[in-house]
Amino acid sequence: MIKKQWIGVGGAVLLLGGCAVGPDYQRPLAYVPERFQGKTEVAAKDQHQWRQATPQDHQERGQWWQIFQDAELDRLEQLALKNNYSLAVALAQRDQAQAGLESAKSGFWPTVGLSAQQSRSRSYMFGSVDHSLGAQASWEPDLWGSVRRAVEQQGALEQAAEAQMANVRLSVSAQVAQGYFSLLNLQLKQGIDENNVQINQALLDLTHQQEQSGTINHAGVLQIRAQLESAEAQLQQDRWQLEPLRHALAVLCAQPAGQFQVHLASTWPQLPEIPLGLPSSLLQRRPDIANAERAMAAANAGIGLAVAAWYPSLTLSANVAWEANRWGDWLSSPYRYWSMGPSLAEVLFDGGKRRAAKASAEAGYRQTVASYQGQVVTALQEVEDDLSAIQGLKQQYTLTHAAVKDAQAAWEITQAQYQAGTLTYLDVLNSEIIMNADRLTDLAVQGQRYSNCVLLIQALGGGWSPHSG
Repeated sequence: MIKKQWIGVGGAVLLLGGCAVGPDYQRPLAYVPERFQGKTEVAAKDQHQWRQATPQDHQERGQWWQIFQDAELDRLEQLALKNNYSLAVALAQRDQAQAGLESAKSGFWPTVGLSAQQSRSRSYMFGSVDHSLGAQASWEPDLWGSVRRAVEQQGALEQAAEAQMANVRLSVSAQVAQGYFSLLNLQLKQGIDENNVQINQALLDLTHQQEQSGTINHAGVLQIRAQLESAEAQLQQDRWQLEPLRHALAVLCAQPAGQFQVHLASTWPQLPEIPLGLPSSLLQRRPDIANAERAMAAANAGIGLAVAAWYPSLTLSANVAWEANRWGDWLSSPYRYWSMGPSLAEVLFDGGKRRAAKASAEAGYRQTVASYQGQVVTALQEVEDDLSAIQGLKQQYTLTHAAVKDAQAAWEITQAQYQAGTLTYLDVLNSEIIMNADRLTDLAVQGQRYSNCVLLIQALGGGWSPHSG
């Protein structure tokens, strides 16, 4: 009779075990154009070329910073990715999420326990010792898919944590590159400003001589001195600004700021050429988008968990125990007892708690959907903005670089005329000051080009090749 009951229960469990309440996850629609444009007039032609986005953050991004071909940047990147504390936190969060997934999977298995007890009692004339040993096992079949939904939720959260770790890695590597180029830009600027100080000092010496000869009044001397003092103040600003930038790189690399050294080059490294018409599929590697998509999957599974709370829970349990005054009596039937059977539990009234939990889960899911779709739209904007900026800066750099060449040619002509005796040395120095002003403008534009190149790489999820940096 008992055997038939257990067969019936087992059959019911197998029959119901295949269902999981709650909605199955369907990725919401989020469309991206076929290719990035960077130019409005080109984008208007391709507005019909849209397709559904599919996160592909598993693709290898590679060491994207190597496209700049700078050995010191390579060293800093490797140092940061090995030691950065934000990455260590993200790694621990990923490991914690993996542990949560393993914990959720344990719900598929029964719980088995063992207990042992010894008690002594004594009355006025008699005393006794009681020995007991018991084993218990219980299992709650996943009739409504609550365990499966929990595993689904924790699996999505584990993947989201993995994506977040990749996002931190990308962010740290981009910050290192930005910091390195800012430091290099400031060092190159310092060289120009040092030259300006030398020129203005020479100008001041000349004006002193002219004042003594009576060809210039004292107001002219004061004007040149103010110009020199301004140049010296700018040079001092360059020097103290170098330290915070170096310290920021030290923090990214998890190194003591006071002892950290950066070996800068004397010129800009290679600026990579960005191919035209980048495919929008690159955007799908962005780990922050993958993180948002996995958050949707986790929230969707949370709805299933909330729905499962409305259904009764079935628990199968079995207990066996031995109890006797002497160890040797345990094997005798009168000292052994057991029990087994199913139990069914259902909440009849909870004051609307389960209804509220379901409504909260559904609202949370809608929130993740809106967040995901907003993340995709924002990512598109970032890439297009960076592409437009890079194109504009390239055109601007062509002009500023041409201005530097013209100013240098003018300075060389002035030098030749000075050597021929047709111009004064004062004219040479003034020409050099004009040339340095153009060099500073050109340097600022060039530095912005490197900065925007890194921003574009970060916006694309790491470089513009689907398989490498």
